[in-house]
Parts: sequence; structure tokens; C-alpha cells
Amino acid sequence: MRARSVGLSACGLIGGLLIWLALARMVPANAAAPTVADRMAVGAAALLPAAAALAAMTVVQIVTRFATGTFDPTAGRDGRLLIVNQRVIANTVEQMLCFVPTVLALSAAVAPARMPLVVAGALTFALARLVFWAGYLAAPLLRAPGMAATGAANLVTLVCAVWAWLG
Repeated sequence: MRARSVGLSACGLIGGLLIWLALARMVPANAAAPTVADRMAVGAAALLPAAAALAAMTVVQIVTRFATGTFDPTAGRDGRLLIVNQRVIANTVEQMLCFVPTVLALSAAVAPARMPLVVAGALTFALARLVFWAGYLAAPLLRAPGMAATGAANLVTLVCAVWAWLG
């Protein structure tokens, strides 16, 4: 089980980094905002897909509670979908607590020409959360690629932000 988890994580890590690089090539040049305020605005806008993914998770949770009549989450009657969705929502919020300020700090400090990489990183993060969600719904082991890609987006963005601010 551990070997499969490591293998799936490696696939998610490599896939996430390849998607990040591919997206960076597709981000329009106007993302290279000249002023700090412009870059902060682009960085904030780049976080919208992650916010949309979290909103979708929340809506699914609300609709599922309504459809199943499971209104009291403390009653112990939540089915697998409700439990998994709640864990995905909680983990996404935890991941975003690190990612959001890091993207904003990086946006403020990075050279304008590097902004497409920041935008691509934020898009990769959002896609990774969706992969995590879909994988977790399918089977707990299949959440590994999305988690690894999320972790890579978080770690790379954090290291780059620290590097940009210190250097």
C-alpha cells in the first residue's frame, strides 16, 4: 500500500510540475504587471480558481446534506460522501492558509516577467485540489496524486517567495 501511495504521489508531483510549466507558457503576457499593485491584483485574481474549487466543494456538501436529509453533522449519520467531502474541504482550507499569503507575497516581490509562473502555480494548485477531491471520492489511496501536486505548489511557491524577499 505504501509503495502504491509513493508511486501515485510521484506521478502527482511530476504531473503537477509539468502542468505548472505548461500553464506558464499559456498565461498571457499581460500577467507580467509592471507595478507591485498590479502584480498583487494579478496574484489575487490568480487565486480565484482555488476559491471556486473550494466553493464547489462546499456547494456539493450543502446539496448532499439537503438531498439526504442529514442536517445534523453531529448525529453520526453522515454517509461516505459527506465524510469525504468534509475532509476534502478541511484539507483544502488548511492548504489555502499557506498558499494564499505565499502567492500574494510572491506576487509583490517577483520580477514582472515572472508573474506568468505565479499565475500558473495558482492554477496548478486549483487543479491539484480538484484531483485530490476526485481521487479521494474514488478511493482514499487515489488522493495521493492531488495531495502531492498541492504540496509541490505550496512548497515551490513558499520557497520562491522567501527567496524573492530575501534576495
